[in-house]
Amino acid sequence: MKRNRSKIRLLIILILTAMVVTDVSAQYQRGSEEEMSPARRQEEEVYHESALRRFEIVTIIALPFTAIHSYVGVRGLQMIQQNEFAPELSGTDFRIIGASAVSLALFIGFWDWLHTHNKNPSEELIPTSPQRMTPPRRSPIQDVRQNDWDPDEPDRLVVPLVHIWF
Repeated sequence: MKRNRSKIRLLIILILTAMVVTDVSAQYQRGSEEEMSPARRQEEEVYHESALRRFEIVTIIALPFTAIHSYVGVRGLQMIQQNEFAPELSGTDFRIIGASAVSLALFIGFWDWLHTHNKNPSEELIPTSPQRMTPPRRSPIQDVRQNDWDPDEPDRLVVPLVHIWF
């Protein structure tokens, strides 16, 4: 029991250390940007986020979602194993939930870092098109009576969307 607690404490210390290191590196980069002249700062990007800071943000944001999914997964497995709708979860189950939530969140952060660390963060995700797209002109379909609706007919009520005559 004491070995498990020491492992959990070590994991918590490692996570907190990683968060502090990424925060310090982000502050160091911010400090070097403040030493530039105002004209030089305006030429550069309005907002810049380091790759490590983005990794930290994505990982922390993913943590609650991965915790929920880990809980649902472990509870679902226990439901199948115990053949009960509301099984009782043990301390080991909750340790598995915590470990899988943290590892999934780290995996999501690492995956995001792999795909974004060489890209410009202020670059537009959807490039602007050079010309405005216009919808194609439609020609009436023959023999369907789609365009024969006359709204001035007093004797009938027509719903034009589905073309039902009442």
